[in-house]
Amino acid sequence: MISQCLLKPTPEEIADTHVLFLARHALDASPERRAKYGYHVVYHAILLNALRSLGFRVTPASEHAVLFGPLDFDFLYAIHSHAIFDGHELLTPAIAAYRGVACLGASAPTRAISEDKVLAKQVAVSAGLDVAGHQIINFSDVGRNGFHLPGSWILKPRGGIASDAVIKVDSEADWPGALTAISDPRHEGRDFIAEEFVPGLNLTVPVVEGFPPGSLAVFQETGRPGDNVLTNEGKRGLNNTYTSAPYDGPGAKEALKATADMAAQVSPFDYARFDFRYDPATRRTVFIEVNIACNMAPASAVYRAAALHGIKYEELVAHVLTYSFRRQRKRPKASPKPASTPSKAHADRTPRAL
Repeated sequence: MISQCLLKPTPEEIADTHVLFLARHALDASPERRAKYGYHVVYHAILLNALRSLGFRVTPASEHAVLFGPLDFDFLYAIHSHAIFDGHELLTPAIAAYRGVACLGASAPTRAISEDKVLAKQVAVSAGLDVAGHQIINFSDVGRNGFHLPGSWILKPRGGIASDAVIKVDSEADWPGALTAISDPRHEGRDFIAEEFVPGLNLTVPVVEGFPPGSLAVFQETGRPGDNVLTNEGKRGLNNTYTSAPYDGPGAKEALKATADMAAQVSPFDYARFDFRYDPATRRTVFIEVNIACNMAPASAVYRAAALHGIKYEELVAHVLTYSFRRQRKRPKASPKPASTPSKAHADRTPRAL
C-alpha cells in the first residue's frame, strides 16, 4: 500500500531545517490578488501553510532575486509558475547546487527537459515514445510574409507553463493573427513552437517518487468544448472549461507504460506529471510534455491521485519534502563572492590592438 511508503520528517530534521518557500504569490493571498491571478494564489497559500504546519521554520519569498543574496536555508522549496524568463526552471536548482543547498525537484540539466518542450520531445523519442510533430517558431518566421504550416497546429511558448498563450490554428487564414499574437511584447521575444494538433483525450499521469511505480491513477483532463484544448484561463479557474477526473479507459495503460519509460530518463525528480493526448480513433498515445515539481494543490491531479489512497494533503507535502531532502547529499554552503577585478598581470597579458 502507498500509505506504508509515506515518509515523514523526524523531529531532528524539522528542528534543523530552514525552508525557503519561493513562489510568486507567497507573500500576498489577498482577495484582490486572487481575483487577478486565480487559483494559483490559493495554492501557494495552502502549500505555505502546509509546510508551516509540519513544524518547519519557513521563510516565504516571491522574487528570484532572493537567490542571489545570503542563502541561510537548508532546503529550497521553489514553485516556478508564472516566471516570465527563459531558464526559469533551471535557475533555482543551478544556484542551489552551486551553493550546496538541497532543492525540490530535479537537477538543473534535467529541469531543462521539463521547461523546454522541444528537448522533452527529443528525450521522449529516445525512450521510444510517440511525440507530436513540432517546429520551432521564432521571430524570423513571424516576419515572413505568408508563413504557415498545413493542417491544424497548437502554438505555445517553448518554455511555457500552465497552458499560457496557447493558440490553435486550423488554416492558412489563421496564421497571420496567430503570429501577431505570439509577437506581443509581453512574451519578450521568446520562442514558440507549433505542435501538431492531436485529436482526442488529455491524459495526465502523476508520479511521486518513493511510491510504487504506476500506483497513482491516470487522470483525464477536459478542456474547452470542440477541440478539448486545455487553456490557462480554465486551469486557473477563471472560467468553467476545465475539469479532471480519474480515468481507466482506453489509453490509460498505454499512458502508464509511456510514463514509466520517460520517468526512467529523468529520475530523480521527486514528483512530476506526464501529459499525453490519446486519439481513440487511431489508438495513438502521444507524449506532450513532462512537468517536474508541478502544481500539487488540493485540486491537482497529483494530490487527488494520492488522496484516492487515503493520503492527507499535509502527508503528501511531508513525503515529497522528506524524500527530496534525504536523497540529496548536503554540501558545505558557499557565500556569494564579489566579482573580482582583473589583476595587473592579467591586464598585461591582454592582446593589444595593432
